[in-house]
Amino acid sequence: MAGNRSRTYRLTLSSEGTDLFLACHCRLARIAKSFIPYGATLSVALLLISTMDTDELVAELSMPSLKQLAGNDEHYVGASTELTPLAVAILGRIENSGQIDARPTIGKLHVAAIAVMSASEDRALARAYRQLSTAFPRN
Repeated sequence: MAGNRSRTYRLTLSSEGTDLFLACHCRLARIAKSFIPYGATLSVALLLISTMDTDELVAELSMPSLKQLAGNDEHYVGASTELTPLAVAILGRIENSGQIDARPTIGKLHVAAIAVMSASEDRALARAYRQLSTAFPRN
């Protein structure tokens, strides 16, 4: 019997970052009109940030406000194993642009994705949520 391929992702957030993630999660659940896993929220956030052009990504990762969202509180979110290749591809795109000195961490990308999600319109969240089944197919 084939199972769902998933793994656990560690988010290290500040209290403010945790509040923002939970606000995004509640907002997405309302849009979906369903109880959703926390991994769906992280997946939607990464899908949203993956659609940005490289200049926008670099600008988002350079925002001073990201430091307020990152922290030492560890939260574990189960999501598709396909999130890692997506994150690595996004980071590679940023690194290859030559617009930054050092490649950002996946953790920083997660924080930036949460910030982008919080600023996105409801219809963009709904569209990304509908894409989950095709972007991260279950085995």
